[in-house]
Amino acid sequence: MSHFLFAAAELAPLLRQQSRQFTTGYLHLYLKRGDPAAEPEPWVLTYYCGRLLFSADRPLGAPILLQRLSRFIPRLNLEWSQRVIRVLRERLLRDSPLPELLEVMAELGLIKPGEVEDALWLNLLTDFDRYLFERAGTCYFEVQERVAQEAPIGGFELEPLLQEAARRHDRWAELKVAIPSLLAVPVVNWERVNRYRLSDEQRQKLHALTKDGQSLEAIAQKLCRDRLEVAGLFAAWVKKGLVSLQTSPELLPPQRPTPLTLLAVDDSVVMQEILRQYLPKYRVITTGNPAEVLPLLFQYRPHLLLMDIAMPGMDGLELCRIVRSLEEFKSLPILMVTARDGLLDRIRGKWSGATGYLTKPFSESQLNAEVERLLAQQQDHPPRSPRGAKTNPGSLFPFEDQAKA
Repeated sequence: MSHFLFAAAELAPLLRQQSRQFTTGYLHLYLKRGDPAAEPEPWVLTYYCGRLLFSADRPLGAPILLQRLSRFIPRLNLEWSQRVIRVLRERLLRDSPLPELLEVMAELGLIKPGEVEDALWLNLLTDFDRYLFERAGTCYFEVQERVAQEAPIGGFELEPLLQEAARRHDRWAELKVAIPSLLAVPVVNWERVNRYRLSDEQRQKLHALTKDGQSLEAIAQKLCRDRLEVAGLFAAWVKKGLVSLQTSPELLPPQRPTPLTLLAVDDSVVMQEILRQYLPKYRVITTGNPAEVLPLLFQYRPHLLLMDIAMPGMDGLELCRIVRSLEEFKSLPILMVTARDGLLDRIRGKWSGATGYLTKPFSESQLNAEVERLLAQQQDHPPRSPRGAKTNPGSLFPFEDQAKA
């Protein structure tokens, strides 16, 4: 069973590349959260004969399918319809496959032709909005033939879904100026509304949507409408000044502190990506060219430098000695990340000025533990700025600039 590692924005290309391997079964994805200590967020894509069928936090089944259908089919949220569905599931069709359950629901008028397909299409796109372009993680595919008996529809071709998801991603970016968060509560500016030429029907619609003081997310769920559609509607009203958005602090996602910056130097593009993936709570700047290290040091002023020893041109040991010769970086933690694990190699690393030494291969936990240890030491012993130093952050030769001044 193949496992795949993907960075943010790499999931869509991965789905395309592996489309022949993802046949009938479940693609289990584990998405990294902002807090590296938190458990990954599960996401499961159900495939049927190479076509995408369903998206949720678990594999396809009657409870989660009905829950997702009710998100986009208002009729299924009515009290009487939910009672009927409970009876069908508990007494009549407890062990029946999903297509049979949906067939009986259609005969009773609970669902109409085309509604299931439309709802599952929107269900996939809504989850793509959340996860497809901005989350990193791992995944593997589980072949599960029972999906063939449970599939309520034939599924959707991948490429049209990805194209529509990309269009929606661009649209969300456009709306972000007016709608920074769907947790915001719309408040009507009735004084401006009264001066604006709105029909009675438009006024009633505006009042009905905002009278309960619900967030945009809650309004979309109450209406069983696409979140993007609701956001677009309110964005137009916000731009006209008819509505303002208020978000109470407790509803806002907690603000994350500015991440510490790390500079990683390794001529392997694969290793650069591994370092970025393994260190998600840091801002990781990467380069494979030793000639770029000094400009990047002065540009970003990183809190820690990770460096390979074996690189084309100048090796990491010599580069480390040069960095240590600069007054600004005499106390900068430098972690050698290398495949050289001999005692003599470690001694050379220490003599060159490295403060830590980690040999490849290493685990994510090992890397984070060493980085945290060095950063903690740096916090206990912060560097002292040289007296009277006046340097140009963009210069490679700060003391030369000082002499010229």
